[in-house]
Amino acid sequence: MTDEQLLTRAQSMQEEAQRVLRELNLLAIIGMISEPDVVGSAKSGLMISPDIDIHAWMEEPSLEKVASLLPTLAAIPTIQKVQFNNYRELRRDDRKDRINFPHAYYIGLRTVQPSGEWKIDMWFGKHSEVGDYDDSELNAITTEQRLAVLRLKELWKDEKGYRDGVLSVDFYKAVMRHAVRDAKSFIDYLAKK
Repeated sequence: MTDEQLLTRAQSMQEEAQRVLRELNLLAIIGMISEPDVVGSAKSGLMISPDIDIHAWMEEPSLEKVASLLPTLAAIPTIQKVQFNNYRELRRDDRKDRINFPHAYYIGLRTVQPSGEWKIDMWFGKHSEVGDYDDSELNAITTEQRLAVLRLKELWKDEKGYRDGVLSVDFYKAVMRHAVRDAKSFIDYLAKK
């Protein structure tokens, strides 16, 4: 895929993510109990797959309030799947695939749109417990850095996300803080982190 194609796809996907959120009225729904913030690639325009991440800040996280959203979300016509996980009280940090999960309540959605199936991950919790990456540094991302992130994401993607347990924030930190620009440098970065 050319650089121009990567940039065009990322912009198109970001626009579609915003459309999906508006159609579902999702930020208003979860805004009834939290302060929602679209984060990650849907916010920064670094998308390579139909995946939206939302941090839903709560002063006092409440299982009852989060669970009360489930029937409303399940009733949205284009929602195919609603999943709830309690990573706040019921931790499984012994599982390597869960070690980086926030101490939060999780709701995952699958919505079928004309553009295909979209995955939406929502994490409900306190600021200090949901995510450790301040994505405000992505506000100053250069075109060179944007392309580096998109190229690396494209190289590492697999059917479940990214191979080798890599998270999106790994790409952002490597490129923005350590001047990583290619696969070899990224492999070296991962070995040292």
